[in-house]
Order: sequence, then structure tokens, then C-alpha cells
Amino acid sequence: MPPQTLSQAHLDFGTPNYAAEAFVVSEETASARAALDQWRTWPGGVFCLFGEAGSGKSHLGAIWAEQAAATALKGSELTLQFAESLGASGQLIALIDDADQADETALFALLSRLEREGGAVLLLAQRPPALWDYGLADLRSRLKAIATESLKEPEQKLLAQLIVRYAAAKGFKLDEPSATYLAARIPRTFEAAKAVTACLETVATYSLKTPMALAQRALRALYPSDWTDEEVQSGDLFEA
Repeated sequence: MPPQTLSQAHLDFGTPNYAAEAFVVSEETASARAALDQWRTWPGGVFCLFGEAGSGKSHLGAIWAEQAAATALKGSELTLQFAESLGASGQLIALIDDADQADETALFALLSRLEREGGAVLLLAQRPPALWDYGLADLRSRLKAIATESLKEPEQKLLAQLIVRYAAAKGFKLDEPSATYLAARIPRTFEAAKAVTACLETVATYSLKTPMALAQRALRALYPSDWTDEEVQSGDLFEA
């Protein structure tokens, strides 16, 4: 079986397409999407969407930010001055990505403003707010009360759909059986789907007759240690 970590996760895959129409709605993402659509009713005006890297939270966050006309920034960019000036010309509506990396004084000031003045703040992180490493007791108390939604790892069917879509973006026409073949053999993460699809471009210089042959070649290149000599020498593998 493929390893649970993916060293190739940092392969260059171009600029992310965060358009709403590019988002694949599935059972794993439907609940989070619905929660963001109801942002005007968030308890206290704040909500946290969390999940592993590549889970789709940044894409969902970008869709929400556009719909809500929110100011978007990274947690590391949130200073006390920024927290006090955000939304100065109107209602405070902001998206904070990697929110658990924000300065705790600045984050506390932002949440305090939100409580006093109203508005909406969407926080994105890999872990739920209750687990963030902050020492300020009042901030920890507020973080524990924030409504949250997690993005779960994608099912095999969704991974296959993503691989087909990513391949099309790369200029490859990958059929459903080939995408399903790949989805069953990689870690169940969005990053893995991107990495194996990016690998298709690397191996496309081979003269391969079928999409399945291309899929097999990409998988072999990405996870060389996961194939036995017998499998590699099999006449069914890498058909040319």
C-alpha cells in the first residue's frame, strides 16, 4: 500500500483555481459549504473551518470571502493595529487563513471587536480552535466557544473525480477507470490527488497507448518502493 505521507505533496501545480465553479461538492464538503452559506447566523459572528492541508478549506474560504466581500489575510499578518482597523469603513467581515498562527493579542482584539460591533469572521486552520496553543486565558475561553466544521478526508469516488478534473487542467484526458485505479492506490488526501496528477505530466513523454498505462506509469514513478519486481515485470503493467 502507498505510504501515509507524501513527500511529493509540494510539487508545483500552478496557481490554485478558487472559483466557486471549480469546487467539487461532495458528501465530505456539503455540510461545510452549507455552514458558510449561513454566515449571517453564525453564533457570535465567528466560525472556524478546519482540516488537513489540501482538504479544500482554503478554496471554500475563498468562495466565502468573495460572496461576503470579506477582507482576507493570513494569521501571521494579523497585527494588533490591523485587528483594530479592519472594517473601519464598514462592518467587520474578514477571513483569517492559518488563524492559529496569529498573534494572540491581535486575535483576541479582533474577536473582542466582533463581539462589540458585530460582523463576521471566518477562521481557517488545521486543528479546531480549542486545541490552538495560546496562553491567554480569555482567548482560550472564547476559542472553545466558536462553532466549527471539519473537512474530512475525501472518499475514493471524490478522489477519482478530482483526478479527472486535475488531469483535464493539465491537458490530459483520463478516463474514469484509470482515475479510479489511481484513487484506490494513493493516500486519501487532496494533495495526493494533485501530486499523482502532476506526475502524469512527467511520464507523458513515454509512448503509452492507453490512459491506464499512463496512470500505472505515474503511480510507479510516484511510489517506486511500493511495487515488487514481479509486478514491474508483469506484462499487464505499463502496457505500451
